[in-house]
Amino acid sequence: MKKIQNIVNYSGIGPILYVRNRRARNLTIRINQKGEVRVTVPGMVSWRRAEAFLLSRQSWVQKKLDQMNSQSCIDALPSEGESIRIRGREFPIRLQKGDADSEDAIWRILLEEALDYLPGRVAELSEIHGYHISGLKIRKMKTRWGSCTARKSINLNSWLMMVPEPLCDYVILHELAHTRFPNHGSRFWKELDRTTGGQSAMYRKELRKHRIMCFAAKKEDQ
Repeated sequence: MKKIQNIVNYSGIGPILYVRNRRARNLTIRINQKGEVRVTVPGMVSWRRAEAFLLSRQSWVQKKLDQMNSQSCIDALPSEGESIRIRGREFPIRLQKGDADSEDAIWRILLEEALDYLPGRVAELSEIHGYHISGLKIRKMKTRWGSCTARKSINLNSWLMMVPEPLCDYVILHELAHTRFPNHGSRFWKELDRTTGGQSAMYRKELRKHRIMCFAAKKEDQ
C-alpha cells in the first residue's frame, strides 16, 4: 500500500516530512544522519494532531539538529589568519575590538556584507512581486534563515551571504510570502510557487543541504 506523505516547512526547523503508516501504533519522530526530520502518523491520527505533536517536541527537534550541526562543523571553522569566501570574494579573518574569537569575527564580516546587500535585494524582490513590508532586520541567527512578524516586519540571517544567490532569494521570498499568509497552509505554498516559478520545492530541498555556521571540511595536506 502506498504511503501518504506531506511536507511542511517550519521557520526554525525547516521541512518536516509527515508519512502516514496504517501499521504504526504511535506518533514518532525520527531524524536521520542528513538532518532530515520524519514524523510517522498512524492511520487513525489526524494531520492536525500529528502537527500538534511535532510542535510540542519542537525544542527537542531543534536541539538535536543543533547538535548535529555543531558536531559536524566545529572542526572546519576557519581560524584567525585564514579567510572565508563570500560571493566569490575572499575575506581574511582578523579579530577586532569586541571579537572574542574567529567565530565572532566571521559573524561580524557577514553582517557587514549582508547589510550592504540584503536591503537592496529585498526591495527589488518586493517591487517585482508586489509585496510591502513594515521593516527589515538583519542579524546573527544560529537556528533559522529568517522570520516574519505579525506586523509584516522581516528578519533575515546574515548567514544568507554564505548560500548561493538563488537560495538567498528563496528565503527572502519565503518570508515575503508570509506577509500575506502567516502559516504554511496551501495558499502559502501556492504563493511561493508563484514567485519562484514553481520551483519552491526544489529550492527548499537545496537549502536543506546548507547549514548555518558550517564550512566545508578542511582538506588534509597532500
